[in-house]
Amino acid sequence: MRARRAVVALLALGITAGGAVPALAHTELVSSGPKKGAVVKHLPKTIILNFSEAVHRVDSGRVLLRGRNHARWTRLNRENASQIRIRTKADAVGLYTVTVKLTSADGHKERIRFRFRVKR
Repeated sequence: MRARRAVVALLALGITAGGAVPALAHTELVSSGPKKGAVVKHLPKTIILNFSEAVHRVDSGRVLLRGRNHARWTRLNRENASQIRIRTKADAVGLYTVTVKLTSADGHKERIRFRFRVKR
C-alpha cells in the first residue's frame, strides 16, 4: 500500500511539474538580420528580429554605435507578431549593439541584446 501511495504521489508531482514547464519558457531570439556577430558592409536600413513566440509589446529598441542611437523607430510587425523591425539611420563603420526591450505574450519583460560590425 505504501509503495502504491509513493507511486501515485510521484506521478502527481511529475504531472504538476510538467505543467509548470511552459510557464518558465521565455521569448527567445530565433534569428536576426544581420545575425549576431556578423560583419556587413553597410548598416541595414531595417534590422529584423524573429522570436520563438508572439511579442505582446515592444518597449524600446536601440542600435548603438559609440553611444549614439542609430534607430529611427522600433515596431512590432503587424502581419507577424513574432517579428520586430528596427528602422535605422546614419550608416557608419563600427561595432553596433542592438538592444530590444519587449513584453512577451505571457506578460514577461525580456531584454534581447546582440552585436554586429559594419566594415568596408
